[in-house]
Amino acid sequence: MATNNIRYYEEQQCSVQWRSFLAAFSAEFASKGEVKDLRAFMYQLGRTMASGFNVADGSSLQALEACMNRVWAEMNWGWVELVEEADALVVAHHASPLKIAFGADALNWSPALLEGMYAQWFESLGMDKSLRLSQRDGVFEEGQLFVFDLKKQLEEPSYFTRR
Repeated sequence: MATNNIRYYEEQQCSVQWRSFLAAFSAEFASKGEVKDLRAFMYQLGRTMASGFNVADGSSLQALEACMNRVWAEMNWGWVELVEEADALVVAHHASPLKIAFGADALNWSPALLEGMYAQWFESLGMDKSLRLSQRDGVFEEGQLFVFDLKKQLEEPSYFTRR
């Protein structure tokens, strides 16, 4: 029963009119390079996409989370939880449409779109340059949850992720 519920829910996340295009795009895109290059492109695409949305209230984590969730609600792209941990700010994005839009095989590169969006929003709010957002390894909740950590940067960012 639960699997049927998840399948039904996923089917509601991506408009039928876009599914064939996005499936073909995903297959072609995935054949064009290494996962790190696909992620770099999606990351940059996310940054560009994020700049079109107003996420300007960083007065508190609750205010920022509410601001981000207004964007996600308008897009029907799920919701985010911001959780403060000892060494990182955890960004947990729930009910993402990426799996149904691009397919399960794209889950190794498509979440970089969300990573780029969040990175752009944090940067636009004046995020300390020593911090970096990165996706946690693993697929959670059958591709419906993506978890990112915002914490001190350990390595120099690549050319594509520098601003």
